[in-house]
Amino acid sequence: MASVIGMMLLGKGAPGEQLSGPIGLLRAGSEVVSTTDMTAIVLFAAAISVNLAVVNSFPIPALDGGQMVFILWEALTGRKVNEKLQDTVTTAAVLLLLLLSLSTTVTDVKSLFR
Repeated sequence: MASVIGMMLLGKGAPGEQLSGPIGLLRAGSEVVSTTDMTAIVLFAAAISVNLAVVNSFPIPALDGGQMVFILWEALTGRKVNEKLQDTVTTAAVLLLLLLSLSTTVTDVKSLFR
């Protein structure tokens, strides 16, 4: 996962080519479930859970990790981050996450027809 994000930041791959959205996740999950191997199914579910926890801890303002950055800032400086600035940064992060989500969904849909 870290290498995927690194490649995206370095511009070495389109986000939609590196990530998978809900459609791709369902596709991969159905392949795992079709094996009827309970260990594989549990490992797949665990991998999704760990992945979500790690991504949620990234210091992106719209996610929990970003909120922790604001809390850490307050703890270190003794004052809150300007509310208008926090709202603006969080809104921008939400918009970027929505664009990323849209990109991965479009790529997932395209891959269904290949």
